[in-house]
Amino acid sequence: MSTNLAALFPSINLLTECPVNTEENIHIFHNQFNNTWMTVDRKELTARDYALLTSLFKEIQPTPFSNDSISEKWIQFLLQSGSSPLKEDCDIRIIQLHFKADDILKSDLNQAVQAYFNDAMQLVFISTHDAVLIEQKASYIHTFDDFSSFVVALESDFFLKVKMYIGKFYSTATPFSSHFIKEKEWFKKGLIRNHSEQIYTMEKTFPISLIEQMSDEMKQMIRKEVLEPIEFDMELLQTVQLFFENGFNASVTAKELHVHRNTLQYRLTKFQDITGISVRYFDGALVSYCASLIASEEEDKAHN
Repeated sequence: MSTNLAALFPSINLLTECPVNTEENIHIFHNQFNNTWMTVDRKELTARDYALLTSLFKEIQPTPFSNDSISEKWIQFLLQSGSSPLKEDCDIRIIQLHFKADDILKSDLNQAVQAYFNDAMQLVFISTHDAVLIEQKASYIHTFDDFSSFVVALESDFFLKVKMYIGKFYSTATPFSSHFIKEKEWFKKGLIRNHSEQIYTMEKTFPISLIEQMSDEMKQMIRKEVLEPIEFDMELLQTVQLFFENGFNASVTAKELHVHRNTLQYRLTKFQDITGISVRYFDGALVSYCASLIASEEEDKAHN
């Protein structure tokens, strides 16, 4: 369809993120089927063309979030290898925020960031659905628990549902945009493949990439040794996956699954009886964890 549209409208521009700060003579449309956006010059559209596009796609009104010079400098630095807005080179990290809602108020999020982090974070909007927090390395480094509490506060106090990716610290003297773009890819991959998570890190998304790059021969071996014997039982797989992710802590895993510890022990024993693999030891748990990710990957493909 995109090829046909490009033939009809030469100015069309296909995007993977909703644009901001667009000119007044531009229409923005959202293709909700594949979650992409397009911009078209208003002059190219007749009334009939406009009616057709609005029947197929959702029109988006431009929202100039990043309208201050500091935000613009940060966007240039992060996405286009511009110069650092900071006066001196230092280590910074990027905490990415992704919102599902279209009507995020900049003032609300600014208020929340200021209330929770004071001046320790610089908030910059990248698009209508995405923003970043920029943290300079200091004597106190905000922890995973700090960010987890912030996410809870956004939801309870400001009714904002958000997904977050906590990046790594890098020097602003390095090619920083390449680091950020890579972390954007990791975040996007996590949102697609592990959508139940609320806070993502490299450590959480790395196994997903590992499975994607695993050979077909290795995947087939895991199917034969693990998935087929348990008949792709997703309840068992979710159990062993959470048990691994929680560091073999039975109490925490049972709580997350909302089951009694005896039920958890029953499932782990059942898994071992069928496969001959004990998930109470790292090597067995690792194989089982990979099996759960492969099963999730195949389930996602079946639904798409």
